[in-house]
Amino acid sequence: MKSEEKEKALWMDIVSDIRRRGDVGEYGLENYIGKLSLKEDTGTRLILEYPSDFPIMWLELNYKENIACSAACVLKAAREVDFVPCSNPQTEQIPEERDLELEFRHLIQANSEQADTHVQDKTPHKRKTLRKVDSFNSGLNEEYDFDSFVVGDNSEFAYAAAQATAKQPGKYNPLFIHGESGLGKTHLLQAIGNAMRKLNEDARVLYVTSETFTNSYIDAIAQKGDSLKNFRRKYRKADVLLIDDIQFLAHKGKTQEEFFHTFNTLFESGKQIVLTADCPASDVIDIDERLKSRFVQGLSVALRAPSYETRMAILRAKRWRKRSELLSDEVLDFLAKSITRSVRRLEGALTRLSTFASFSHRRPTVQEARAQLREFMYEEPRTRLAIKDIQQCVADEFRLRVADLRGRSRTAHIAQSRQIAMFLARHHTACSLQDIGASFGGRDHGTVIHATRTIERRLTEQPDLRAAVNRIMTALGV
Repeated sequence: MKSEEKEKALWMDIVSDIRRRGDVGEYGLENYIGKLSLKEDTGTRLILEYPSDFPIMWLELNYKENIACSAACVLKAAREVDFVPCSNPQTEQIPEERDLELEFRHLIQANSEQADTHVQDKTPHKRKTLRKVDSFNSGLNEEYDFDSFVVGDNSEFAYAAAQATAKQPGKYNPLFIHGESGLGKTHLLQAIGNAMRKLNEDARVLYVTSETFTNSYIDAIAQKGDSLKNFRRKYRKADVLLIDDIQFLAHKGKTQEEFFHTFNTLFESGKQIVLTADCPASDVIDIDERLKSRFVQGLSVALRAPSYETRMAILRAKRWRKRSELLSDEVLDFLAKSITRSVRRLEGALTRLSTFASFSHRRPTVQEARAQLREFMYEEPRTRLAIKDIQQCVADEFRLRVADLRGRSRTAHIAQSRQIAMFLARHHTACSLQDIGASFGGRDHGTVIHATRTIERRLTEQPDLRAAVNRIMTALGV
């Protein structure tokens, strides 16, 4: 057997063993391990090649041990695993991505040639005016791309859907990404836009928050003249519309109506729409039912809170990107165990410690890390309470039974007490929204989100309510 065929057969056996063990999902096998090829088995090391523009850091952090374990099983001897870039980029095994890029480039070239012919008949020196995006502000941040997004069990499906949408616009329309704040919705949303712009530099990709959309609409109405027409032209001529935090269109009736018509125009023209929210589309509160029905007609994917393993992978990847060698694994372990709900806060904490280490020219200890990150720790659940304890304290404060909080009564006194208990459960337990809702008579997580927002608003307006909540928190020891 030729050496090349031998290496290929060995690699197939190793991949088969990884699949048999079941520790790596099909997505990881296909999109990460499946992109590798075995260059050489030296007897002590396996040298694996990876394509260019490949997230090798993520693969090393998450799959290197799986590869080494299966290699030892297949070869009956341990091997170190090394990764090297592909020595022949022309033969990289990413046919779908290359074919799609080629297709876009042919389309751009054809349009350009057609435009040139038309221009030559009249004004041969006007070619630059034909570029669709010369003065078009996409609103994208180029730092947000797929390579820098660390994928875990909490985000694997959402990541795959986002990549598929970028490669095949219109396949999932709209794509609706939901999850709590700080889990990476904006990163994925902008990664889609940046990938599409990379494949087709003339695509009109527009990223905005729902607040920006609302303010632009209000300004267009106020300025009169052609302002409203220009506003509609800007949004309805986009090839890709990316709207962040769509839930903030709540209570804005006229803006919702304008967005409804914008959505319909783009959808019927086959343009890609991607939306994010902090809850599933069906649970977005105070949004027109016509809009909800359109949100749910595409593909909806969720981002969950990351596991400890994913949090460590994120921290190690960010440490490598920031070149923060002064941060030890012990400190990263402390961060991963202390900040559990938000990737954004996790990255913020790492940045704070990296800066501290850089200024002090030494490795911070765990004790110093704790002192530097007091406000980050404050935002996490400091005491692991049980929901039943919160329910009991709330019931005692408002002279109710716990059964009242779990029941179906909607009287004002009971309803507000129940909302307070949900608010406290969300902020002072590690329970998911679904678990909290289930503990209050099987309510859904949309109800928990609504309860939390309601109490947060009332606490700023009602001193008596603040005093009652403070008494409950004192009784709970938080």
